[in-house]
Amino acid sequence: MSDKRPKKDAVEVSSQPIQDELGAIKDRLSAIETIQSISNAPVVKQYVQEHLKTKDAQRIMKECEEPKTKSHLQTKFDYKSKQALDHHLKPLRDADLIREKVEADGTIVFEWSNLFRRLPKSTIKSILGDTK
Repeated sequence: MSDKRPKKDAVEVSSQPIQDELGAIKDRLSAIETIQSISNAPVVKQYVQEHLKTKDAQRIMKECEEPKTKSHLQTKFDYKSKQALDHHLKPLRDADLIREKVEADGTIVFEWSNLFRRLPKSTIKSILGDTK
């Protein structure tokens, strides 16, 4: 059976007030997440330490303070394959310590999650040691 109805052109609707409201909601959510991370810093610190038991996990976390590509991480830590790197990235992503982000140019990078990034700098330093 074939559909004989005329095809409708796709219409993209964009509303500036809706976009502005979405931005405001994201800002409020970000502020709430920051307050939550700071007020629960001791609990979050313990959680992070439980997931950074291997040297590889600690090194990847230190390196991802700034966004890094998979190929950069693979080269930096001399992993022979992407699967070897994925073996160490997966637990960090599952624990919400590292997040994957798509840059404007389409490049996929890994960086600290908001949960980790919003900890006080002194707490991050005590977990990772001196960064760089």
